[in-house]
Amino acid sequence: MGLRVYYFAVFVIGCVTAQQNFRVCIPAANTVLCQSLDRDGSQAICHPVESRVDCALRLASGAVDLGVFSEEETLLLAQQQPNDHRVVATIRDVNRQDLFAFEAVVVVRNNHTGGLEGLRGSRYCHPGLYESELRWSPRVLKTLERLAARTDRCPETPTERKTAEELEVETLSAFFSEACRPGPWSANATHDAILKSRHPNLCSLCGNDSTCDRYNLNMGVNVVGVSNDNRHIHALECLRSNGTVAFVAWQHVREFFNIRNPEEAASFSLLCEGGNLIPLTTEALTSSTSPCSFVKQPWSTIVASTARAADVQSSLRTWWPNGASPGTTGWQSILFGAIVGGSNVRVVFDDTLPTPANYSLSIRNITSMDATASCLPARRWCTLGTQEHAKCSWLRTAAYSLGIEPTISCQQRMNIFDCLADIKDNRADLIATPANYGFISRQHFNLSPVKLVQNSRNNPAAFSRVAALVKETVAQTEVTRFENLRDKRACFPEFGGIAYMAFVETAHARKVISETECDYARAVGEFFSGACAGGALDAAHVISESTYNATNLCTVCRSTTQTGNNTEFTCAWDSTNMYFGNRGALACLADPTTHVAFVEMQNINAHFTSLNLNPSDYRALCRNNTLAAFTGVNIDQGCLLAYVVDSEVLARRNDPGWNSLNALLDALDTYFGYNAATSTQLINLEIYSPFDGVSDLLFKDTAVGLSEPSLEAANEPSRNYIELFHHLESCRSAGAPPISFSNRHLYSIFTIFVMIFMTGFVVC
Repeated sequence: MGLRVYYFAVFVIGCVTAQQNFRVCIPAANTVLCQSLDRDGSQAICHPVESRVDCALRLASGAVDLGVFSEEETLLLAQQQPNDHRVVATIRDVNRQDLFAFEAVVVVRNNHTGGLEGLRGSRYCHPGLYESELRWSPRVLKTLERLAARTDRCPETPTERKTAEELEVETLSAFFSEACRPGPWSANATHDAILKSRHPNLCSLCGNDSTCDRYNLNMGVNVVGVSNDNRHIHALECLRSNGTVAFVAWQHVREFFNIRNPEEAASFSLLCEGGNLIPLTTEALTSSTSPCSFVKQPWSTIVASTARAADVQSSLRTWWPNGASPGTTGWQSILFGAIVGGSNVRVVFDDTLPTPANYSLSIRNITSMDATASCLPARRWCTLGTQEHAKCSWLRTAAYSLGIEPTISCQQRMNIFDCLADIKDNRADLIATPANYGFISRQHFNLSPVKLVQNSRNNPAAFSRVAALVKETVAQTEVTRFENLRDKRACFPEFGGIAYMAFVETAHARKVISETECDYARAVGEFFSGACAGGALDAAHVISESTYNATNLCTVCRSTTQTGNNTEFTCAWDSTNMYFGNRGALACLADPTTHVAFVEMQNINAHFTSLNLNPSDYRALCRNNTLAAFTGVNIDQGCLLAYVVDSEVLARRNDPGWNSLNALLDALDTYFGYNAATSTQLINLEIYSPFDGVSDLLFKDTAVGLSEPSLEAANEPSRNYIELFHHLESCRSAGAPPISFSNRHLYSIFTIFVMIFMTGFVVC
């Protein structure tokens, strides 16, 4: 009996101990922190995540117990996972235990009349579109503009080929007589400069010699308790000296009129959304909460899974007495510093354990995307598979929550060719595709790159590197130059893919295929005695008008369902073709009847290993028409047939929303790319990183940013990519008349011109 009691007690203690361990979201890169938390007695178990949005997904699946979310991320949870978790605490500034992280208010002179419409023709003072001190999103920064000037409505002037920023600034310029609206009006620097040159009245109050990047006012002497460098204080000084309305934070209104200019407070009032005025009396200015505000922002939060919320909160109260770090070297202090912050913050517990929706929406309710007016239509992003669609859905909501325009719509399709066809036929607008489909997209689907995807220079494997590999036995006896490949048997990953087109361009340069032969199916099919180029007979792979029977481009292919003597014909462009794709092209090269394979070099060693092939049995045939000095796949850049970016963002060539899409991608790169440190992002959703543990969704994981598809790009792979297709698209048959200026060709030439001399924007 005694042993039974003992074992039962041990079992109960073990269960209690287990319940006291909590899995905490920690950034995947912070391995040192995880090691620090893995100490004796620690109840915090480190769970690495790619982003804080990934943490939300882990909470929903039960993989983690708690995580920390910024103010804007908490609002995102209220939209994407409104009832999935519980808010156990808020994180507040130690010097401001206010109800809200900030309140955005409108300050006017006492003689103002007419409510919001009465602001028409007024002089507008704004803290700036780079506002970082209070972490204001674009939606917050533009709240007054949307309500007063109605920037969400289409102007009477044409909107075609205009960006959301362009339409917005045109409306503001017509509404306000003068303003200082400093900072970037567009994430694209060229577009930003153009807009400011067109609308100088929106910069006229920024001060002498101001470039509209910031205020340049005479702020006078420093006053203790008020920072002369604060942008909200600048906007209030703009109002005091020459303005009629300012859109600023309530906490800085109190500083400005309580400390810096108390004698002038009686001359100003708050303008409420309903149009009434509330004077800035001593009583009003002593309150930490504004009498009326246009935006109230909830604090950042500590969120726990519903099942463990009560236990998490109870333990946090024990770990962090009074909501502060215990200040020791123990794991409790390490955890506080890692996920909450330093000595400048305090944790305030919420005993009601509200859902994200109950916590956030009672403070700041963002109107449903479907119920929001917008001048520009949503840009339709074509997605492949449920996981990519889920990432797009989170990106769509996150961008909308921040106020990035135009909005995004996510449309799921079965395969990449369905997406390309939908974009061509105006059923979708964009997709990021591998460079492998660049020529097919241009020629068959009439698409063009609105952006090129940039890769890390420190990761050569991230680029598309095409090589020609010849069997060493063939290289020693038959093939030493490209002309020796005539009537040989070749392997391509896919018809019309980047490897196929890199061979065509090289064959033109080496003059083994006539430069006037622009039927690229005929050119390759008649050069080789046989080949495998999966998709050569498929309608989706058409790359030129042709009467050529491309069957010869599939005679080497082998079906995975072969029977009998392996004579079953296939030209499939999927896994049913044993020789489809880069791995398939290498398997094809291992066939005793073939001689050469044109392949992309990414993961080449893994392919050789999986096929049980020895790289030393193959040698590269270099672009300069010589054989590589050594066998194997360690091929230098000068030997490659192509060295280009590995993906691009495609859209219709004649899309009237081209410029708005270009600007949208710049904004997404700014807010969700690698331009900002994780700690400073308003919403930590990384568009170039894995999502929910899955790689290469929306963009390849190798992406680091976006660039303009220009012949003058600073990046060599980008230039090479544009030049490759420029050469192929400019091909003219012998005796053919000069290229006519049809709409398609005229647009192509005009696009190239714009790419060179601008940075992606058509300026009318």
